[in-house]
Amino acid sequence: MRRDEERLLTLEIDANHGLVPQDSDTPQAVLRDPSLLAVWAWSPGARLLALAPGLALPDSIDGAEQQYVPGEPPEALRRLVASLDDRKVSVEGGPSYVFPDRLTLPDPPPLPVITSTTEGLRTARRLVRPDNWQPGEWDELVNGRMGQWAMAVHDREPVSICFTPAANATAAEAGVWTRPDFRGKRLAPAVLAAWSERERPARSVLFYSTTADNHASRSVARALGLTPLGWIWTVGEDTSGPRRD
Repeated sequence: MRRDEERLLTLEIDANHGLVPQDSDTPQAVLRDPSLLAVWAWSPGARLLALAPGLALPDSIDGAEQQYVPGEPPEALRRLVASLDDRKVSVEGGPSYVFPDRLTLPDPPPLPVITSTTEGLRTARRLVRPDNWQPGEWDELVNGRMGQWAMAVHDREPVSICFTPAANATAAEAGVWTRPDFRGKRLAPAVLAAWSERERPARSVLFYSTTADNHASRSVARALGLTPLGWIWTVGEDTSGPRRD
């Protein structure tokens, strides 16, 4: 895969959170996602800061350039958060990966895997809805309105699902859920690989991201040989707990 890190970061943030088209009058990237104040995406060769509409870039960020350090909030982000002294905010981050042209094939899963083919859609409508999926969103998934998916099934119950929670015309993000009592059984790599085969014809880039402390998800990325891209930090309103000092 030929890497254009700035383009890849832009595509992933746009797929996940939406970016307002930029022009000469709006050189700063602007988010569509109303739940976030800012997104900082960076990699060894590129970085992208996108802000909520109306949020000004503080002067304190000037001179805060630094080399990429995975897992460490950049100084520019720290200064941006410090400038929001009248708001309670939460900062979360984690690694991002790109699907290569060829995956490392996972071990055969111990359960059958169905995908969002015509036959798979018919089969999925007869399955028992997992408790953590709301009826409306489950209906969107099994009827194909949420995009492509792959499921590992046990006794008419989906126990691991990879689906498309976010996408744009060019890129799609993988979302993976596995029932707690079926974790550690090699199901997540299997459904992730099967999902990628369904999404690949329609999207030129597929992404997978997780949080810093989700070591199981990071091990899935390693098992499939996904290509590390960078680290994505999000800043959102924190509606719980005391005000940030």
